[in-house]
Amino acid sequence: MSVNSQLERMSAASADGRKVIQRLLLDTGRRFASRYALAFVMMAVAAGATALTAYLMRDLINEVFINQSREWLTFIGVAVVVIYLAKGAAMYLQQVILGRIGNAIAASVQTRMFNRLLREDVGYVQGQPSAEIAAVFANNARAATSVLNLLVLAAGRDVLTLVGLVIVMIIQDPVMSMTMLVALPVVAFLIEQMMGRVRKVAKRAVSLNAEIGNHVRETAQGFKVVKSFQMEEGLAGRIAVTIDALRRNADKLITYQARPVPLVETIGGIAVGVVVFYGGFRVIEHGQSPGEFFSFVTALLLAYEPARKLAQLRVPLENGLVGVRMMYAFLDRPPSARESVEAPAIAFKTGTIALDDVHFDYAGDTVEAGVLNGLSFTAEAGKTTAFVGASGAGKSTVMSLVLRFWDVNSGRVLFDGQDVRAFSTNSLRSHLAYVGQDAYLLDGTIAQNIAAGVPDCPQEAMEDAARKAEAHSFITALPMGYDTPVGELGSQLSGGQRQRIAIARAFLRDAPVLLLDEPTSALDAQSEDAIQATLAKLSAGRTTLVIAHRLSTVRGADKIIVMEAGRAVEQGTHEELLALGGHYATLNRLQLGSPKDAA
Repeated sequence: MSVNSQLERMSAASADGRKVIQRLLLDTGRRFASRYALAFVMMAVAAGATALTAYLMRDLINEVFINQSREWLTFIGVAVVVIYLAKGAAMYLQQVILGRIGNAIAASVQTRMFNRLLREDVGYVQGQPSAEIAAVFANNARAATSVLNLLVLAAGRDVLTLVGLVIVMIIQDPVMSMTMLVALPVVAFLIEQMMGRVRKVAKRAVSLNAEIGNHVRETAQGFKVVKSFQMEEGLAGRIAVTIDALRRNADKLITYQARPVPLVETIGGIAVGVVVFYGGFRVIEHGQSPGEFFSFVTALLLAYEPARKLAQLRVPLENGLVGVRMMYAFLDRPPSARESVEAPAIAFKTGTIALDDVHFDYAGDTVEAGVLNGLSFTAEAGKTTAFVGASGAGKSTVMSLVLRFWDVNSGRVLFDGQDVRAFSTNSLRSHLAYVGQDAYLLDGTIAQNIAAGVPDCPQEAMEDAARKAEAHSFITALPMGYDTPVGELGSQLSGGQRQRIAIARAFLRDAPVLLLDEPTSALDAQSEDAIQATLAKLSAGRTTLVIAHRLSTVRGADKIIVMEAGRAVEQGTHEELLALGGHYATLNRLQLGSPKDAA
C-alpha cells in the first residue's frame, strides 16, 4: 500500500472517530456539563500542585542546599505539605465526580438502548442471538463512559498538568523546552499508524464474547436436553474453539496495545538524556544555577507521564470507540416496525377477524410454496373459530399475523373490516389476549407474571384470574404463595403450572378477542377438562381463535378450519366436517376412532 493511500485511510478513520466523539459529547456529555466543569476545576488544582512542586525545586536547591537558608527550608517544607493536601483532595473529588457521571451515563444509555429494543418487531429480535444483544447492552454502554472519561482526563488532568510543567520548563530554559516539545507530534504520528489493527481486533473481541455468552445461555436453558443426550463433549469442544479464538484475539490486542510502549520509552529516554547532557554542560561551562537545572529536570520528568498518556491516548480511545460505534449503530438502525408514528388507533366494533387471500413467507417473498398460500377465512364476532391440521400447516402463523408480529406479503388481515396495516399496532393488541404454546414467564414472582401488562392490579382481580385458570390452588399451596419466584423462564415451576399462570395472565387482561395457541398442551387430562370448561365461559361473547392438535378440545367450536400447506382445505362445524368425510374426518378417525364413535 502506498504512503498516500495509508495517509488517506488514516485521515478517514480519524475523521470518523472525531464525528463519533463529537456526537457523544453533544448527545451524552453536555447533560453533565456543570459536573464536568467542576471536575475540570479539581484537575486544574491537581495540575497546578504538580507544576508548583517542580518550580519549588529551584529554590530548594539554591536557597536550602546551597545557601542553607532556614527560612526557605521552613517555607518550602510547609508549602509542600499544603500542596499535596490540596492535590489529594482535588484528585479525590475529581474521581468521585467522574465516577458518578460515568454511572449516570451508563444507566442513561442502557435505558435508551432497551427502549429502542422494545420498538423493534418480532422478526428482527428473533433473528439476532440474544447473547449478542445482551453484549451490546453490557459492554457498549460502558464504552461511552470509558471514552468520555478518557477525553476528560486527557483534556483536564494530562493536558493541564503538561501545560503547567511546560510553563515551568520555559521559565527555566525556553530553548531546551521548545526542543523537547518537538518529540510529541512525532510520537503521535507513529502511534496513529498502529490504530487500524487495534480497531479490527477490538471489534472481533466483542463478537467472540457475545458468541461465548450465547453458547453458555443455550447450554443453561437446555441443560436437561444436554444431559439426556450426553451432549457435554460436543458442546465443550464447540465452546473451546470460540474461547481459543478469543484468547488468540486478545493476545493480538495486547501486542498491538503494547507496541507504542518501547517507542514512547525510547524517545522519552533520549529526551531526558539530551537534557541531562545539555543542562549539565550549561551548569559547568556557563554558570547556570543548579536550582534552575534541577527545576527544569524535575518538570521534564514529571511531564513525561502525562505526555506519555497523551501520546498513547489513541490506543485505549480507539478500543473504546469500537463499542461506541456499535452502540450508535444499534440506536440509529432504521426501525423495523412497518407503521407510521402517526398511525391512528384502530376502531373496535364487534371483533370480527378475517384473512383475505393471504400469502406469507418469513423470508418476505410471495412464493407458491410459502407458509400461507392464498388463505381466506372469517372468524365471526363473539364466536369461537378453531384451527386444526398437521404441524407446519401454518396455524401459528395465522396467530402471528393477527397479532401483527409480521405483515402479509400479499392479501389483507382485517379487524372489523379494517386493514390492520393502516393502524397503530398497540391499539390493535390492546383488544387481544394471547396464550401461546410456550408459557413465557418473566424472572419474577407469580403475582408479577399474572399481572404483567396490567399496572396497579388489585390482588382480588389477580386471584380471580388464577382461579379461572385453575391455578389458585397450587399457588396458595406454595410456601410463599403469589410471592413465589418463578426462576429464569419459569424454571422453578412445572410445565403445567407455567401454562396455567400464562392462561391466568390472559384472563386478567379481559380482552374482547382471545388468541389461544394450544393453551392446554402442557396440562394433564383433569386440568385440561377444568380449563376447557373455564375457556368456554370466558369465550362467551368474545371472538376466540384457538389452535389445537387434539380434536377433542375443539369439537364445540362454532367453526373449525382445517389447514394444509398454508391453505384452508375445509371449514365448518364438527358435525359438518365429519359428514364431508374429508381431511377432518380422517384426523378424527386417527385420533378418536371412527367418526360414528367420535360423534
